[in-house]
Order: sequence, then structure tokens, then C-alpha cells
Amino acid sequence: MLLNTDLIDPADLTGYVRGALSDLERNRFRLARYLPNRLVNDLIARFTRGGEGLSEAATFRAYDAESPIGSRPALSRVTQELPPISRKIRLGEYDQLRQRNADDEVADAILRDAVRMTRQVAARMELARGEALYKGKIQLNENGVIVDVDYGRAAGHTVTAATAWTDGANADPIADLVSWVDTYIAANGDPPGVILTSTRVLRLIGAAAKVRNLGSTLAGTPTNLAAAAVSAILANYNLPPIETYDAQVNVNGAATRVIPDDRLILLPAAVDADDFDGTDLGATMWGTTAEALQPNYGVEEGDEPGIVAGAYTTDDPVAVWTKAAAIGLPVLANPNLSFAADVA
Repeated sequence: MLLNTDLIDPADLTGYVRGALSDLERNRFRLARYLPNRLVNDLIARFTRGGEGLSEAATFRAYDAESPIGSRPALSRVTQELPPISRKIRLGEYDQLRQRNADDEVADAILRDAVRMTRQVAARMELARGEALYKGKIQLNENGVIVDVDYGRAAGHTVTAATAWTDGANADPIADLVSWVDTYIAANGDPPGVILTSTRVLRLIGAAAKVRNLGSTLAGTPTNLAAAAVSAILANYNLPPIETYDAQVNVNGAATRVIPDDRLILLPAAVDADDFDGTDLGATMWGTTAEALQPNYGVEEGDEPGIVAGAYTTDDPVAVWTKAAAIGLPVLANPNLSFAADVA
């Protein structure tokens, strides 16, 4: 296949799909707000694992006494290879013949296909983000790529509720959350900014008898609490706000949740998905593809990292292939800024 720059300029197509990816991450694949995009002009991601944790307190000293020596937190420098991910789709000769008399119709079809392929790349990256957040690790074994990265989250930050929240008569979600937030604060010195969970788990909280009792009024105890009432109770206990997240993608023909609907994750507050410096928690690293380095792609110097797209043609049979390609993987630089619980 040969890159075709006559049908559509690959630099323009690349800019178009990068805009589409940014829109997807703001409205559908929202985990990039917790592991924001970071561009690296390489196929290797280098990051520092660990974090400040609790701030060490200085000590007062006598006048004219030497300053006490401080210490740095235990940090490790990590180098991680970023695997490639790409997707292509074919526009066959029949479809091209049907569109031959329509102005710019083939170019429009390429744009649609490029966005479709970008959406599929974004879906796989979102699955990886979700796995990193609820497992504290990423395990890949697909298309010859084997990756097993354990980010080293403390064992006490991946837990199971002592009483499943599906047991509405006996479960105590508020007590569980208070305990887990206390653990998070003890490790990090600050509370989490958000409770990320599914609509199912939110409903289980509202259905738990011990939570419903907290919502009792003169009219009696409600049979179920609405989301606003649950949020008010959480605020009364100085617990973070809940954000529901129910994204699903198609994996080999099966609807697959990015994060299982029985999980609850404590995280720092969300940031902009394109906060290119990342956060203390981590980032989604996007490297530089081989395509971005090809002169005929026309990617400007300095803009190479990130997803790229191009249209390729074959002569026998006549067809146009639209491909989106990227290199990347999410990383947890300070994994203890996440806390995952299996509650149902």
C-alpha cells in the first residue's frame, strides 16, 4: 500500500483525528481526566515512581545552630516501552464507484473512517486506563504483545468490602467509605477528590438500610435514596463526591465495561484530559509513531508524538485504506493515589 496524499493530506487528517480524540476524551472516554495525556517524542516512557506521601516535618533549631538535614522520598526511575496500537479500514472499489460523481464524497468517507478508527484506538486506551486504575497494573496479551506491568500499589489499597453492598440489610457503605478514605489519607496526607463508580453501585448505596436510615425524615424511612440524597449524606461525613462512570466498549463482539460495575475507586480530583504535564497519580503516555517521522506525512517538527492518520491505496483490487496509528500506554507514577474496592 502507498500513502495517498492526493485524496486527503495526511497532516490535515492527523490534525482532524487528534481533535476527534480530544473530544472523545472529554465526553465519552473520561478516564483521561485522571490519567491525562502526556506526549513523549520517543517509544520509551520514563517516569519517576513514588511520591511525597506524607510531608516530613522540619524541626526548630537554636540560633546559630546548624540546619538539620532533610530527606527525599524513596523514588525509583522507571523506563517502560510503549507498545504500538493501530487500526485500518477498507473503502472498496464498489463504494468508490458509487461515489465517483459526488464532489469530495471519497474524502468525506475517509474522514469518517479515520474518526471511526481513532475511536477504536481510543477505546482500547480507555480499557488500559481502567485496568490500571482498578487493578493497579496492566496485563496485555494480544496480537503478539505481552506486557505485564505492576505499578506497585500497596496491598491495602485494593480491597473487598467485608459485607457486599448487595446485602442491603447488613451492608454499611458509609462506614466502609469512611474507613477507606482514612486509609487513603494516612498514605497520602490528603483526602481523595472523587469517588468513581458505576450507577449500579450508586444505587446499592441508596438501597442499603443503614444509609436509608440516615435519610429518614418525619415522613419515615425512604425505600431508596436518590443520588442527590446520597451525595448529601456523603458530604455530611466529609466524604468525596461520587462521579458515575459506565463506559462500555466492544471487545471481540462482546460489550465490555471499562471498569467492572462492582468496583469503586478513590482518586484525586479530575483535571483537563490534555494536561500534558500529567499529574501526581500518573499520565497516559503517547509516543511517536514511525508514520509521524515519514516526510510524506508532513507532520511538523515538534508535533510528532500522538495519534496520526493517513489514507493508503492499492491497485489490485482498487481500494483505499484509512489507518489510525499510535504508540502509548497509561502509567501510574504514584499508585497509592488510587484506591480500589470490590463492593458488590
